[in-house]
Amino acid sequence: MKRYITNNIKEFWQDKIVLLMGPREVGKATLSKKMISSFAYYNYDIKKDKKFFIDENWDRDKELVIFDELHKMKKWKLWPRGIYDDGGLEK
Repeated sequence: MKRYITNNIKEFWQDKIVLLMGPREVGKATLSKKMISSFAYYNYDIKKDKKFFIDENWDRDKELVIFDELHKMKKWKLWPRGIYDDGGLEK
């Protein structure tokens, strides 16, 4: 299903961190995964994925990186800003 917000997100995401927030189970993760075919998906609720958050060792070759359930991380609001301020998503 095509969502009206898709074009707005694509317009603003170049070299930026985009936070997509909303009520539970409305399709945020599904929408994110359909934005582009080259993406990496990490979910803070999944034990093996949690290490990617802590080590900041995700696949940086992907055009889109999705961090799901990020709000469950302590001080989560500082985390994306710190990554961006420290040279962005590329390392």
